[in-house]
Order: sequence, then structure tokens, then C-alpha cells
Amino acid sequence: MARPKKDGNRATGIYGKHGSLYVVLSHTIISDGQKKYKNEWINTNLADTTANIKKASEIREIILGQKSNKVSVDKNITMSDYIDIFLSEKQREVADTTYSGYYNRSRHISDFFKKIKVKDIHKHDIEVFLDTLLIEKNLEARTVKDIRRLFHLIMNKAVEDGIIVINPVKDLKLNKNLLAEHSKAQIDDDFFSYDEAILFLDKAKEHPLYNLFYFTLFFGLRRSEVLGLKWSCIDFRNKTMNITHTVTKGTTINRLNTTKTETSQRFYPLSDTQIDLLENLKKIENENKRLCGNCYKDNDYIFKHIDGSLFYPDYPSKAFLKIIKANPDLPQHITFHGLRKSCVSILVHEGYDIKSIQNWVGHADIDTTLKIYTKIKNIDAKKEILDGMSKKLHS
Repeated sequence: MARPKKDGNRATGIYGKHGSLYVVLSHTIISDGQKKYKNEWINTNLADTTANIKKASEIREIILGQKSNKVSVDKNITMSDYIDIFLSEKQREVADTTYSGYYNRSRHISDFFKKIKVKDIHKHDIEVFLDTLLIEKNLEARTVKDIRRLFHLIMNKAVEDGIIVINPVKDLKLNKNLLAEHSKAQIDDDFFSYDEAILFLDKAKEHPLYNLFYFTLFFGLRRSEVLGLKWSCIDFRNKTMNITHTVTKGTTINRLNTTKTETSQRFYPLSDTQIDLLENLKKIENENKRLCGNCYKDNDYIFKHIDGSLFYPDYPSKAFLKIIKANPDLPQHITFHGLRKSCVSILVHEGYDIKSIQNWVGHADIDTTLKIYTKIKNIDAKKEILDGMSKKLHS
């Protein structure tokens, strides 16, 4: 009579136990904020013989193909721990700037719910949370809407992970009255008209960032694009400029040889005036290098500090707002991004068609261009009505 085999490993992931062959899968489980490992034993119903080991291995491959590689999650996990899992997955899936937005918004959720279990959070709790963001935290309506959207994604994942059955955020409505109180008024001065753009450039003429403002406005550049302009993007002989590099702020400052979308990668002809402007900037840069000597931080970027150190992404935005606040005759609700919208505004006013404008500013979706186009046309129409009514009633 043959001696029975001892329990133990037979092949990768195949173990013999009590005369049968088992597939053993190792799972990572997050429980009480701690990462633990647990083995799952699956009986193949095959006798523990040498001839069956190959069959057991084939069964293991089939099981692995059917099983998800996702981390198993403790059904009693707290919201703060679960958000950490959610963020770790998103960090692999999305751009750093998007991840940074997720991270910042998720802190509000973590701070409010802390150690409350995900499965114990109900629709009413979330309504109270969102109202608190408006009433006590005094956040803007748009920010709260973004947090609600993120909460919806998190709870959708909780459904997928089997922690909850129904997403409590799915049909949740925000408090309409509170939103109205915390919404920025729908204003028409978030971009310059042609005359206002000329006035702004005149006011900013002596500012160190004048050329950066000018290029942003003229070409409708995103902040990430104008900060990413390099000398290697400029062809002085053929008078052209390429947009291929961006600088963004996420969890870190990202300097990438890529743009927001494929349509954002675009080519521009340059005028003699713009070539002269750039050549003058290059002369100033060379003089700064001479004056700073070994202290100069050499790089290929066009717009930077005197010593060559690079602008922090928020720097031009803050400088722009200071100019606006110092000049009450300029629209007071405009932001740096409004320069990009202002480019669209001027092109619309000059009669260019929507498709041409979209290509010039690099909108991936023509609806974005159309939205600004419609707004400008509505403003122009109201002004025409004002002028017409004024002539009729005051003649």
C-alpha cells in the first residue's frame, strides 16, 4: 500500500491537502486601515496525484482569468480609509492635475465623516454634509457640486466592491436655496471686449509680465500653455510658434511635453511685431545671464524670473488680479483664464466663424467655443436693443 502524500505545495498556487488538490489564491484585505493577507482555498475535486497536478494548474489559470485583481475591502471599512483606497486607484488612472482635484475635494468628505463606516452613511447624512459645506464652510456652489460628483464616484465604487447595495448620492438633490445664496452671480464681465482688452494692455504695459499677458490674450493660450512656451517652440526664420509643452500644478509642478488634448497641440504664424518682441526678450534673457553669472538658472523656457528660476503656476494669475483690482475701470470679475475667453470674444466680434475660432484657441469640443460665442452674441444683441430703445424713447 502506497504511503499517502504529505500536505503541501505541488506547483505554483497548487497545494495538496487531505488527499485532494487545491488552488490557493492570496488576497489583500484592507481592514481597520491595515493591509492584511488572506488565502482562499478552492477545492479542484481532483485526487492528489502527479497526473492531476497539470489539470489543477489549468483550473487555476481559468480561475485567475475570472477573478478580479482588485483589492478585497473590509465591509466595515471607514469612509476615511475607503477614500484612501479610492485615491490610490485614481492616481494610477488620471492625470496629476485631476488627481490633485480629487484629493483636495475628498478631504472635505474625510474630515466630515472621519471614522464613520461607509455602509452606515445614508442619504440624509450626505445632505447635511453638503449643506454644511455651504453654510459653515462658505464654499462656492460650484465647489460643492464638484464635491457631490466626487462623492457619487466614491459611493459607486463602494457598490462595485459590495460594501453597499445602493449609491445614496445617486438621486440626491442639492439645496436649491442654499446654492442660490452661494452661487457667483451670472455676470457678463468674465472676459474683455476689444476696447477693454486694449485698455488692459495699456494698464499692464510697464508690468514685468506684460509680454506673457499679451501672448495669452492674442493666441487665447491656457495658463499651462503660456508658461510652457520654450525657445525651441519658436522658429525665428519661418516666423512660427508651436504649442507642445505645458506647465501645470497638481500635487507637484508638472512640466510635460504634452498638452491638455490633441487639439491643444497647435501651430501659429507669428507677425513681425511678435518676432521683434521675442527677439527683445531673448536679448534681455542673455543680459540677465551675464549679470547673474553662475547664479543664473539656465533653461529653455521663455517666461521666467530675472535669475532664470521658473514661475510658479499661480504667479501670473495673482499678478493679473492685482492689475484688475488696481483699475476699477476694468471688469472686476475677470480672472487670468478670462484672457483666453477674451481672445474668443475679440474673434467673435471681428466676425470669424466658430470653427476657425475653435482651431485658433484649441478647444477640443466646439460646444466650449459655442458657449462663449453665444454669450458674446447675446451681450451684443442686448446692447443693440439698448441703443435702439434709447433712440426711440429719448428722441
